[in-house]
Amino acid sequence: MTPAHVATTIEDWEVARRSSFFERLPEPIVRDLTQGQPIHSYERREDLCAQGAPADACFIIVDGLAAMTRRSEGEAAGEDASEAAVIGVHGPGAGLMLAEGLTQGRYPATLTAVGPARAMRLDAARLRQRIESDGALAMKMLAAASTHLRALVLHIAELKTMTGPARLAHLVLDLSGARAGRAEVILPYEKQLLAHRLGVTPESLSRAMAQLKRHGVVVHRDRLIVRDVARLRAAAQAMNAA
Repeated sequence: MTPAHVATTIEDWEVARRSSFFERLPEPIVRDLTQGQPIHSYERREDLCAQGAPADACFIIVDGLAAMTRRSEGEAAGEDASEAAVIGVHGPGAGLMLAEGLTQGRYPATLTAVGPARAMRLDAARLRQRIESDGALAMKMLAAASTHLRALVLHIAELKTMTGPARLAHLVLDLSGARAGRAEVILPYEKQLLAHRLGVTPESLSRAMAQLKRHGVVVHRDRLIVRDVARLRAAAQAMNAA
């Protein structure tokens, strides 16, 4: 299915302006880099790009969520996406596949819309041409590309060093954005994808949810109520140390 090309709104521009690609750049340069670049609308489970394909574009998520998944070389491309390793799930403002686009590489993973989503599609050749004549811009775009790499390194470290319940607790704390008191969190994607994101089985996720309940978290389907953020943070640290 070919994604629909939709009109860019003021809100879309603001999200792109604050994205990891452009947050370090002056507004006139951002307008120059994004001028005429289309925003595409994607249905649930529709791919923005496919692993192994030439990286002819970079993406900024402006609405919805996109999952980044990767298969081993021996896996068939037509298999269920739920069987692929989930590297990350990215929401509005995320800039993706910049390094691959700037180096004329191939996509190392597949980006798939978790639900209805929209993304700005930046032509990689145009970006390369623009930065070839501007060393300062090239350095800032390189810094933007490194942001995603740092996030991947942190995610790998999390998978290696934290228990499943600790990973879930930290995710809930991050989503809450609260430092103390009571908080309410809506899980942004279905539990099977959440389990893959945390590197656990769905059964282990259920057990982790049960463990969080013992630390003051009330679970109503995809809505979680944290009765005491400080208590959950202390419990997460204890889980990680266990």
